[in-house]
Amino acid sequence: MTTVLELNARAVHAAMGVLHRLASGHGLPFRQVWARVLEDDPTLKADWEKAFPQLATTARTRLQYESINLVKAGWLRKSGRVWRLTGPGRQAYSQYGQDSAALLAKAYERYGYWSDERAAFNRAAEVLETLPDDSRWVSVEDLAESVGLAAAPLRVWLQSGRPPGWYLALGGDGEVPDVLGLTEGELDEWRTLLEDNQVYDAAASGGRAVRARIDRRLSDMVLRERAIEDGAVPRLMQPRRRAWLIRGTDARGVNLITSLWRDKGVCTLAADRLPLLEDGVDAETIRELVETYYSHLSSARRTETTQGFHAFLSQMREGDIVLTTDGDQVFLGEIKGAATETVTGDGPVLQRAVDWVNADSPLAMEELPEALTGPLGNPNAGLLEISEFTSDLEVFLDEEPEQTPAGVVADAELPDATDELAREVTMPDIEWLQDCVELLRDRPQLILYGPPGTGKTFTALALARHLTGGRRANVRLVQFHSAYSYEDFFEGFRPRAVPLAQPESKLEPDGGRLHGGSPYGGPGGKDLSDAGSGIVFDLVQGPLKQLAEQAEETRSEIFVLVIDEINRAHLAKVFGELYFLLEYRKEFVHLLYGSDAGRRFRLPPNLVIIGTMNTTDRSIALMDAAMRRRFSFMELHPGKPPVNGVLAQWLQDERLPADAAVLLDALNARIAQASLEDRDFRIGPSYFLRPAVHTQPRGLERIWKHQILPLLTELHWGEDVDVEAEYGLESLRQETNLPAVSPVPAPARFADGTTPPGSADHAETAAHTGNAPAGGGEPA
Repeated sequence: MTTVLELNARAVHAAMGVLHRLASGHGLPFRQVWARVLEDDPTLKADWEKAFPQLATTARTRLQYESINLVKAGWLRKSGRVWRLTGPGRQAYSQYGQDSAALLAKAYERYGYWSDERAAFNRAAEVLETLPDDSRWVSVEDLAESVGLAAAPLRVWLQSGRPPGWYLALGGDGEVPDVLGLTEGELDEWRTLLEDNQVYDAAASGGRAVRARIDRRLSDMVLRERAIEDGAVPRLMQPRRRAWLIRGTDARGVNLITSLWRDKGVCTLAADRLPLLEDGVDAETIRELVETYYSHLSSARRTETTQGFHAFLSQMREGDIVLTTDGDQVFLGEIKGAATETVTGDGPVLQRAVDWVNADSPLAMEELPEALTGPLGNPNAGLLEISEFTSDLEVFLDEEPEQTPAGVVADAELPDATDELAREVTMPDIEWLQDCVELLRDRPQLILYGPPGTGKTFTALALARHLTGGRRANVRLVQFHSAYSYEDFFEGFRPRAVPLAQPESKLEPDGGRLHGGSPYGGPGGKDLSDAGSGIVFDLVQGPLKQLAEQAEETRSEIFVLVIDEINRAHLAKVFGELYFLLEYRKEFVHLLYGSDAGRRFRLPPNLVIIGTMNTTDRSIALMDAAMRRRFSFMELHPGKPPVNGVLAQWLQDERLPADAAVLLDALNARIAQASLEDRDFRIGPSYFLRPAVHTQPRGLERIWKHQILPLLTELHWGEDVDVEAEYGLESLRQETNLPAVSPVPAPARFADGTTPPGSADHAETAAHTGNAPAGGGEPA
């Protein structure tokens, strides 16, 4: 089976091959790199779509994310949105030949080292930034040692990262290291930089030798001081770069990105009623103006308008990313100026200068992270902050993101069933469990159904823990019932009592308690229920939304929601608009109470839902056809594998008598022969999967009398059937030739003759050995 890693490696190898064939010093923008990759590997795109139709990213987008690994490995340099291989990048491509998997694995290794030591790399860059002012250079080995790095990764990383002063990190004798594999053009570039910084040693240089003056080397003592200073003195915190979705149309309904915005290099926000305001005005001032001049709008629209004006005037900053759409085309830009007010043909507008970087080659919607299509697909979203996608958008701008983009994180995959899981649920092999996994890979909703006692909930929870890799925090269990609602399951308003404002009281001189107050918050010792309280309503998340948000934030892990007795609730009422999302996991919807704030909501693909359904309960209806279409079903029935052999196997593993398994088979055979036409009336083995049933005197008799026979009595309600005579233990024992009373295994004993606590004759043994608790009580 083709893996994501294999296709990623093919794409990376092809892209490096395209750049390797270019003339020295030349590069290509990504769109041209991708076009040539498809020329070299024509089936790459089709192979990706065939192998991974459910993945959120395309092969093209994935290559852009993989370029981050190449940059941090020191193999790829991006400048002016042009890709170029570095000397070490050309060496790596030649070294690994056609072994694309090994090439990518090495890039991952280099990226991992950079990620683990990122603070040290940053500290090295800060030291280098100080050198041009002093016309000094430093040995790479000394610099690496001063910040706690290995020299080789630092030397290579400087070729792609190129922080200010990168060219002043040289060999021990001031030479440009030969191990970098630089071309003549790259050596000439380095020579020019050293000359401009007045450290070039012309006498010691010549041919491929490029050296710096030995007397301009930074001393070890000064280097150590600078490394310590730069690492210890915190820099002023710079505001994080933000990202914004903005849309606009003119009076004719024409998208502004195709006219004014692209032609003038701006983005605008209509402000036909807004008085002249300065950049940076506070939110309260804007709110008051909107309340005055936009009073014709609804309350919700006035709030939205206030937020839009405040964001445009006071929250947007130079350098922020802006994004807009025209149909399925996506345009990216960078804000270049402060907010101003101007007039267009449609009236007064607020305006900011923007460099629309891909105006001539917009992205397709499918190339962006799937989660971003939520807000982008909302036509009503005017100005919306989408800063959670800043790092991803920086990748599409061919910039180095400050934080790890979401698209770099590999999508979680469901693990295969294991023998350990089969042993946990007492199944003879993994075949049935693997079928469950395969069904969930195809559609992440599954229902385990069958009669009572077949281990549906136990199996569902065990499977959930396995799928999440043992992360219990990623598993949530909910119990459906007839009163369960959408507000319980997903989100809804909940009342909350709050104390009413009380007149300010004076402190008593003795102890400082308020006059008329109480430690319970209400006057005169009353609590909130009778002290005069108000009620507010909070929008509270239910278990599904909580787990969905966690899954969206952590795409590399699987999350499982187990719904016990799923058919006991009114499913159409409970799921609401989520009915649609069960079948279409890539789609987004607006939520009933508007909590998506314009971003819309989806069920992430790494959220699995496992339900259980009791098919015997006649008081509830089975699932309707629409819901059945959205789930896969796996049966757990006493008469079919894997359930029919569970009890016998468990008794054998526990070294207990096999009587219960023989009697259960005989019971189910009688039920099948009776007038009960429904096969779901048979009894499952879970009633007997407890050691006490088989080790305590008359344990089996108690279970049979108080759990099995009442169940069968209910099934024969209104019928002239003697349940005791038909299904009683005595009758079944006679049929199976078993003794009248099941044997109780002799309890294990310690070397001193005592028995373990909890065994049948522990108290008697303890009394004979003098270990009985004082007062004649039960043993602990």
